[in-house]
Amino acid sequence: MPDFIDNAQNHSTRPAQWGSSIVLACLLLMVSTVYSASMRFESAGTYVKNNTYYLDSFARLDLGDAPAKALANGVELYFLVEIAVHKNRRWWIDTPVIERRLRYRLYYYDLTRHYRVENMQSGKSTNFRSLAAALRKLGRLNQYALMPVTQIDERDSYTASIKVELDRTRLPGPLMAQALVSKEWQLESEVFRWLLN
Repeated sequence: MPDFIDNAQNHSTRPAQWGSSIVLACLLLMVSTVYSASMRFESAGTYVKNNTYYLDSFARLDLGDAPAKALANGVELYFLVEIAVHKNRRWWIDTPVIERRLRYRLYYYDLTRHYRVENMQSGKSTNFRSLAAALRKLGRLNQYALMPVTQIDERDSYTASIKVELDRTRLPGPLMAQALVSKEWQLESEVFRWLLN
């Protein structure tokens, strides 16, 4: 009889334990949703036109909570896009043919309430009314002149790659120290690769 009572008590506590576990899981999901940030390429590819390789690519960028708030409070954010083409070698390390680094600056004008994306190489900038629109612009490369076709040998195969990341080293001093250790600020895409056409 005592054994039966003990077992019954153990069974009666299980629903409460399951309930608290479900609540905890929901809270964790809510927290991860609030701070969700991601950078990932959805497409990238090259094509030849006028004896030049051109690149089109699109990355979906989501800053998450902390970087978006910092941006709204006047902090400029810098992004680095790294592009490379490597010659594929069977028995040795792939040989780099080209390596490009494109830099962009994103900032917010509180007075006029618009975002600006600036290409640091060309100095060209574009204004946007929403952060979402600015991030779409940041994530897209259209007709980017990559290299002349004379830089490759048609008898060999080549792999192109691209990645994007938030350049945390360009943040203001106190914020940079926090960003270097905080997961909220570790915004970096995986390397997206494809065979050069």
